[in-house]
Amino acid sequence: MLRGFIAMLLLALMAQPAAAQAPSRAIQCSAPVPRDEPWRVGSGFMVMEDVARHLNVSAPALPLRPVRQTSKAVPTLEITVARPDWLTPAEWRNAFFEAVVYPDGISPVDLRGHHLQRGTVLPPSPTDDETTVSALFPTIDNGWLPSSWQVVLFLCLDPSQGEVNLLRANGRELRVYARQPMFVSTLRLSTAAGLLTVLAAYLALAYAASRIHARQYEHSRRLLGIGAPSAFGYALRPTVIAQDSFGYCSLSRFQVLLFTLVLAGVYAYVMGRTGELPELSQSVLTLLGVTLTGSTLARLTEGSVMQTPNRLWLFGTGVLDPTPRLPRWTDLVESDGEIDVTRVQALLFSLFAAVALVVSGTGDLENFTLPDQLVTLIGISQAVYVAGRALPRDSARRLNEEIASIRGAESRVLADPADAVARKEFETARNAIASSLRDVFSERFCESRLRGLQPGERVAPPLAS
Repeated sequence: MLRGFIAMLLLALMAQPAAAQAPSRAIQCSAPVPRDEPWRVGSGFMVMEDVARHLNVSAPALPLRPVRQTSKAVPTLEITVARPDWLTPAEWRNAFFEAVVYPDGISPVDLRGHHLQRGTVLPPSPTDDETTVSALFPTIDNGWLPSSWQVVLFLCLDPSQGEVNLLRANGRELRVYARQPMFVSTLRLSTAAGLLTVLAAYLALAYAASRIHARQYEHSRRLLGIGAPSAFGYALRPTVIAQDSFGYCSLSRFQVLLFTLVLAGVYAYVMGRTGELPELSQSVLTLLGVTLTGSTLARLTEGSVMQTPNRLWLFGTGVLDPTPRLPRWTDLVESDGEIDVTRVQALLFSLFAAVALVVSGTGDLENFTLPDQLVTLIGISQAVYVAGRALPRDSARRLNEEIASIRGAESRVLADPADAVARKEFETARNAIASSLRDVFSERFCESRLRGLQPGERVAPPLAS
């Protein structure tokens, strides 16, 4: 009895070294999804302690190109990996991937399972030579500052596809992986970069507007009195920044201002998120081209509508208010004293395009697209707007002729006050010119002053405050 017990004890002691030297559990990838079923995240992913142990004692052998971060809100890494020479194209096309990350700076021998974070790998579309893998890591975007990580990509094979490969472990994983360090930016910092870019650009424009339109501000201060804002506060209004030379808030300039600020913010966000200078899609370039062309053509119609002698006569007689006009929001949709539906259409669809650029462009600015119908509609609205701006120039030509006529009659009356024919011509021209002045200058036209105007009558210039 005693001899048997001693023999069993000796056998147990001899078995302990063998057990200690037994290999650990092999690493397993997630079970692949059958091709006839919708894609979903696999289950039964590798045990993290086993993964850490494997990374501590092995070296990466999978060809990998630089890893890049996309601009999507959820941290997404794009990993381009080349097909290993020992893997056939057929096996490569049937391969699937798993990805993990762990904080950079951890020594390989100290890596543990709790350091690893698994990513959700989207289905790849491999070619015969390479494939780009997208992996989502929602848990690595914390705080404000960028963080440094080691990205590990495992190459897996479906055991039901192809012949048995000796490199497989348990039939669901190739003992080959790629590892590469990278910095991951945070959503907070990238968003702050975009917003600060917009804010800085807008404040710079407002400061320039406050210096350019100082006389207009003084007029508004006289009208508002104690409640008037500061010069810089007045210039913060978009209507002040986007006004034309006549004090009207220009729709085309407002569109250029809107798209420039939105695109600058999106561009800064994407650059902060990816660390690269993003490319602009064709839709973005077309949208900017349409609005810039419309603004340029609209500026061509902003030339002086009045000849200098005629303008001086209008100001000197008091028929035209010499104080600067204050831009209003209604200028964006108003034309000739009524709502212009073409302006409303252009404004609304420009706002839709700007919102789409913020929502979709931040995720993928390079491939951002707008429906062709929307771009065409914005282009047509711009063309109609510019044409509408050009039409009043015919009214201005007619007005110049009418003012020249009344000035000639006034000169003949002043030369001979007894000339009844000249006085009659003056009164006839004075009564006929009212409608043209109203069409061109709207509220700046002082109709009561014109009705009582007499030959040679002039008003005193306004006193400077």
